[in-house]
Amino acid sequence: MAVSSALVASTASRSASAHLTNSHPPATQTHYDAKLLLLSVKNADKTLKPGDASYLQRLEMMYLLSQHIRTGVPSDDPSVPGDVNIAIAIIDQPTFVGKSEALLKFLRQRSVDLSQANVTVGSDIELTFLVGLDTLERLFSPRYYHSEAAMMSSLRKFLSPGPEGDNSRLVSVDRVLVPSTTFQVSGEREGANVLDHAKEFINSGRVTMVKIGEHLSTYSSSAVRSTIGTFGLGQTGGNPAWRNFVTKEVADYIVEQQLYEPDL
Repeated sequence: MAVSSALVASTASRSASAHLTNSHPPATQTHYDAKLLLLSVKNADKTLKPGDASYLQRLEMMYLLSQHIRTGVPSDDPSVPGDVNIAIAIIDQPTFVGKSEALLKFLRQRSVDLSQANVTVGSDIELTFLVGLDTLERLFSPRYYHSEAAMMSSLRKFLSPGPEGDNSRLVSVDRVLVPSTTFQVSGEREGANVLDHAKEFINSGRVTMVKIGEHLSTYSSSAVRSTIGTFGLGQTGGNPAWRNFVTKEVADYIVEQQLYEPDL
């Protein structure tokens, strides 16, 4: 039996509604056996900046999001398991190849431990990383690797079925400004390279772009931070637009902690 796990991987406050939608696959797809909200404390090109949420604050927002996911699954949907298997983890691997290897090592050892305790577990593990489009673009950019050949070798192992590969997959939201057949990144040549490198894995079904609707696809955690940084939290007088981008619990937490406000 295969165990399919969805991982929402993040270095930032990935609490936007688009990420929440991405964690629930369409009804025509196989439902995930488990969901893991993954906080990365190392990243290939990102570091904490003044005004960013601390790692503790990010974990607290991830916890609020996990509770929303747990209580937001319709109980009358027969295709969804009654108990939502969801957890939060911290990882210090900067690359997705490294994340996959570390998680697979842990989960396989965990499976052995459970088997020895006479607990039935799946023999095959499939990890599906749910990522933002900017993360997907970086993953297929040669400048983050020693060479283009090294990149393709790593990605083929990462995104190939077992036992030769890690049996991992990638799912990303197909945003309004990025047509489903192209990736737009800074620089036309780099954008073309990203498309060329990703095409192999899109065609094989290991990378999937999910359409979530024109309105919802404009939501992102970056939009939350940018809007608050420009206009403030706006606690007085109505419902600020940024609150529509996140769950109520996360929005209340952002106001309570006064996150992302511009320096006075």
